[in-house]
Amino acid sequence: MGGYMKKSLMWLYFILISCALNTFADTGAHSGHSLIGQPGNPAQVSRTIEIKMIENRFLPHEITIRQGETIRFLVKNEGKKHHEFTIDTIKNLKEHAKMMRAHPDMLHNEPNQLKVAPGEQKELIWHFTETGIVDFACPYPGHFKGMQGKIYVEKK
Repeated sequence: MGGYMKKSLMWLYFILISCALNTFADTGAHSGHSLIGQPGNPAQVSRTIEIKMIENRFLPHEITIRQGETIRFLVKNEGKKHHEFTIDTIKNLKEHAKMMRAHPDMLHNEPNQLKVAPGEQKELIWHFTETGIVDFACPYPGHFKGMQGKIYVEKK
């Protein structure tokens, strides 16, 4: 493949990844708010929810909260593999998992995701602005199918 074509493909790849990773920013639910919410302020945490990552599953895998809550997720990897905890729409999570299968060493650092090494614990603070179902998953190759969960955001 010629140098020009390689550069063109690299730019196209960069643009596609940038667009895909930013799709969570606003789904059009309400002006200025995302369906999945937004990064939360640590001073406004309503409660803490612990999530364990075990090979190919999350415990718990279903969570119910109230609209407007700011949740501190304490995510602990009790497995032997690296995992990721990503909050997003199921559509975006599937796309992310597909990109991870094609490019497993892909680097990304978004406010709605954590990379957690075996034995490590990290926190993600998230403010839920809208009612509905918000999904979470580990998009690593071979993990996505079993490592999914749902956050049910109920009316205040």
